[in-house]
Amino acid sequence: MQTTIQTIPFNKLKLTSEAIMPLLGGSSDYAFMMHEYLDSLFEQGDQIFHIQGGYLLFDEVSFHQATHEVYVEQVSFDVKKVVFNMLKRSSKVAIFVCTCGEAIHDLSRQYMQEGDLLKGYVYDMFGSLVVESGMDLIQVSLQAEMMNEGLKITNRYSPGYCGWDVAQQKKLFSLFPEQFNFVQLTESCLMQPIKSVSGIIGIGNDVKYNEYTCNICDSKNCLYKNLKRNN
Repeated sequence: MQTTIQTIPFNKLKLTSEAIMPLLGGSSDYAFMMHEYLDSLFEQGDQIFHIQGGYLLFDEVSFHQATHEVYVEQVSFDVKKVVFNMLKRSSKVAIFVCTCGEAIHDLSRQYMQEGDLLKGYVYDMFGSLVVESGMDLIQVSLQAEMMNEGLKITNRYSPGYCGWDVAQQKKLFSLFPEQFNFVQLTESCLMQPIKSVSGIIGIGNDVKYNEYTCNICDSKNCLYKNLKRNN
């Protein structure tokens, strides 16, 4: 089992105010204030965010078509049909986790409690985008590593995606060794820090990375799906 852990500098993220503003939505009356909040976040990003993540590579993986289960070192994941079909040609998998730390959630909650709902909302959304952007960079490094071995990767998939039960986070986290304790899982399967992501990526000769997968996902609240719909 190969382990990779990375710390991502905030200034390496591929985020801009212009790309984020459409995701925030809301009345144009608030656009100036939202731009100000974003400018402040970009200026303070290095102090607010501690982006850390990584992945484990597993060669022992099998797939049960009838039940749509994926087995990783004897741990079974009932990922449901859509995710199963994306992963089933994999010869190995990567189990990943990434976080951007506690501070952004704490700040967002503080502003909400103080009655500054718009600022709290912008900070909350920004934190979600930061952790996804950080994981994007980790996934790019995994892709490069696998290309050196003549292999390809799939998109990343998380519990809660297309019917995959969020409760299976417990099984996912059972595979992480002590080095990955920078993200913890509560009894209710909530990750701590809140702004964290985890899941699985397929690897193999005959797998496919799809640039656009929104059409196969039934999520109603995804930031990226809503942006595509609006465009």
